[in-house]
Amino acid sequence: MDNRITRRQAFARAVGQTSGAPRARLAPRDQLVNTLEYQEQARRVLSAPMASLIAERLDGSGASVDRHVFDRITLRPRMLVPTLDLDLTVTLFGDALPAPIVVAPIAEQKRFHPDGEAAMVKGASRAKTPVILSSHSSVPLADLVAGATTPLWYQVFATDPAAKQQMRAAADAGCRAVCLTVGVKPPAIGSAAVAVAARVDWAAVGALAAGNRVPVIVKGVMTPADARAALEQNVQGIIVSNYGGVAASSADTLALQLPAIVDAVAGRVPVLVDGGFRRGTDILKALAFGAQAVVIGRPVMWGLAAYGAEGVSGVIEMLQMELARYMAMCGRSRVEMLGRDVLRVHAATAPSPATTR
Repeated sequence: MDNRITRRQAFARAVGQTSGAPRARLAPRDQLVNTLEYQEQARRVLSAPMASLIAERLDGSGASVDRHVFDRITLRPRMLVPTLDLDLTVTLFGDALPAPIVVAPIAEQKRFHPDGEAAMVKGASRAKTPVILSSHSSVPLADLVAGATTPLWYQVFATDPAAKQQMRAAADAGCRAVCLTVGVKPPAIGSAAVAVAARVDWAAVGALAAGNRVPVIVKGVMTPADARAALEQNVQGIIVSNYGGVAASSADTLALQLPAIVDAVAGRVPVLVDGGFRRGTDILKALAFGAQAVVIGRPVMWGLAAYGAEGVSGVIEMLQMELARYMAMCGRSRVEMLGRDVLRVHAATAPSPATTR
């Protein structure tokens, strides 16, 4: 008897699917109408424990935690404004990008797809979107750089004793920027819990940021005071982030802090933001609050798990198209034309499970 198994069967066993069971039937990608439908497809191919690691965060009523704040912010449409010259391009750290979207760092992506980060980079390259690579990648950095046709950034944890060496190695390998994550340390693989990091003060961040050949972006800023402290260390960019919701209890607080953080930075460096972006309207709201780009995590992971590289590019292109549609609806043909005047923030109300806007 031939006991050999295929690569797909080996992957299925690794992520907890039933040995020998046929792969779940997936919907054709062109039938999916939003990124949340990619999540349902990912659930069909992942074990429950693996799916839970990248699942939408829910509150006690079963409603999405990340939707609460976005649903409080509505758009102010404009009529009869020409937008035929619609242009989503932005420039970040010397690279012209077709849209203000960056892929977030996710550790050990082979847990979710057999090609892991290689498929993520391939899909993002098709969509011409930068990827932040995790220092806990399941694919060697050199291999990812060799296969990329889009800018790659590299994430390093400030608490890692080898952080400085990792930053230099990333620059030597060809990464265009380094993201220095502060405030947390990486989770144990297979666990959703993240422990608070050992103390690293801003002077230590400055020492890590000094002397690098590529821009250093601090990831994990949650307040205007943090933003000002980061600027004092001569960093070249800031990512407003609560590390997937685990470094702070309220996504609402973080998202609504964005305008104050942008004001504190006052244009001195680019401000990016991550956390809960699922739709093009979400991205538009962050840009209107003053962010230069958004960082997308869970949706691209859903695309990767279900469809590999094609799923990654499909999710990104879906978000790009949605952003373009709603920019036109607001009468804004270029990203730099977006401002807070296109938004209205409503008072908080009790979330409803039926909220899907």
